[in-house]
Amino acid sequence: MKAYAYLRLSVDKENGEAQSLDAQRFELRRYAKANGIDIVQEFVESGVSGRRASRPEFDRMLAMACQGSDEIDAILTYRLDRFTRNQQVWHNSLAALEKADIEFISVSEQFGGGRNSKMAMSITAMVAEHQSLSSSIHTAKSRRENARQGFFNGGVVPFGYSSQIAATSGQKNRMKLVAIAEEADVIKEIFDWAACGRGGRWIAKALNSRGTTLRGKKFNNSNLSDILARDHYRGTYYDRTVDENGKRPEHKDWIAVPCPQLIKKDQFDAVSALRASRNPRKTPPHVAAGTTLLTGIAKCGDPSCTHGLTIRSGKSGQYHYYSCNGRVNSGQKCSTPNIRREKLDNIVIEALETRLLKPERLQMVLADIINMSDHQRVKREKELAQARAEQTRARTAIKNLLQLIEEGHMDARDPAFAERLATNKQAQAAAGERVTTLESQLHMGNRKITPETIAKFSALISRKLRGNDSMLRTAYTRMFVAKVTVSQTQIVISGPKSALEAGVAKDNLKPSGLVPSFDQKWCPRPDSNGHSFRNRILNPARLPFHHWGTALPGEPDQAEAPLNEPPS
Repeated sequence: MKAYAYLRLSVDKENGEAQSLDAQRFELRRYAKANGIDIVQEFVESGVSGRRASRPEFDRMLAMACQGSDEIDAILTYRLDRFTRNQQVWHNSLAALEKADIEFISVSEQFGGGRNSKMAMSITAMVAEHQSLSSSIHTAKSRRENARQGFFNGGVVPFGYSSQIAATSGQKNRMKLVAIAEEADVIKEIFDWAACGRGGRWIAKALNSRGTTLRGKKFNNSNLSDILARDHYRGTYYDRTVDENGKRPEHKDWIAVPCPQLIKKDQFDAVSALRASRNPRKTPPHVAAGTTLLTGIAKCGDPSCTHGLTIRSGKSGQYHYYSCNGRVNSGQKCSTPNIRREKLDNIVIEALETRLLKPERLQMVLADIINMSDHQRVKREKELAQARAEQTRARTAIKNLLQLIEEGHMDARDPAFAERLATNKQAQAAAGERVTTLESQLHMGNRKITPETIAKFSALISRKLRGNDSMLRTAYTRMFVAKVTVSQTQIVISGPKSALEAGVAKDNLKPSGLVPSFDQKWCPRPDSNGHSFRNRILNPARLPFHHWGTALPGEPDQAEAPLNEPPS
């Protein structure tokens, strides 16, 4: 007789060595020698559950046996539960073997012959499945209790950590995650870059070029995405071991397991929100990854047009212009002129520097922060309560969305899911930033926010806006500018006040890419604030600057700047 031998071990023993495979192999070879059977080939699987409906070596063995590749007469295994612990797999496999006239032999079990042998094997298969289910219940209970006690249940150890023995219970070692200083420094650097708007490919190139590796492998956009999404770095991860019925627990039943914190929660949430806002289903890739200063925020101001401004080139790419997208792609009539890219960019940056970021102007815009009277304190406390409520709402919405995915009611690839997840992540991060700012203001009051602080902040941001790094310059600009509307008669620049408040209150600021929708603007309508930083008036050839309201001390009422040049 010729036969295949199948060996399986559910769980590897210590040091990753499958200790009982040798014992199975010895018994199979001894039986084969005693009964004149020639073992043509061995199929070995280690660390694979017998309850699985599909196993690589098992499937390959059955396919070869039933197709007659080696014209075998039997399949040998040590016990029936080594062959399978799934009744459906057992009956299907036995039927396929009988059709191919191949005998199933368990060398340690005597099933006899005839009809009774088939019934005996079926009962044995049923008992094997029941034992496996009972064992899995006990294993799941043990793993969940292990997680509740704060121990690591195994699996992939995230970059930045290693698993070490923290306690011993009988022969079982209890493991915990500990930080690896060298890898933790790389993680912090990755999150700092991501918070400043760097994309995955840029970060991967920077790390690979200096020889930094991901445990011997090169960094790429995919593994960096996994790193930036991993909960562990916030100091807590969630164990999702199945319950006693083999079902994945709902989000509320996930077990929080503490581990060393590598990234502050605020920074982690800000990076998550920035990544969500750059989701291709929400923001076009050329906007998310581009370094053009006003891409995505420059809009056409013609009353009959609602398109954005796109970039066109002239003289074989020598010049670049912002042009109305409706006129370029749809042939729509539009009165908004073409504007040289560098000139419009400079106008926006100069306006930020000379108007918005002037210490005198900042004191006017941020008067509420500087004023810590009882009335303002009460007002700020109400805003803090609202921001916390928004933070809780967004967090609950994200949990509900994830629960829909867990229960199979939604597909993670559904565009509606991606859009709602991105929106709620942005709202959560924006609310978190607002909470931090308000708490900082209430804590420090008028002891910290002084004219000197405002002047220092103004100088710092001006340097960032004039830096050589185009990506960082774009990120900082987008913190303060949400929309630039260009028409034939004027340019209106507006943006959120939250970045100014956060920067001055905390004496520190990093670009996050967020534009919270509930924040007040620093550019309100002229009738609501006579000192609003407003617009520039455009004539066919020149663009004089007009400051609505009273000019600041030492500030001219008008400053001319050439803007409009027709493309070649």
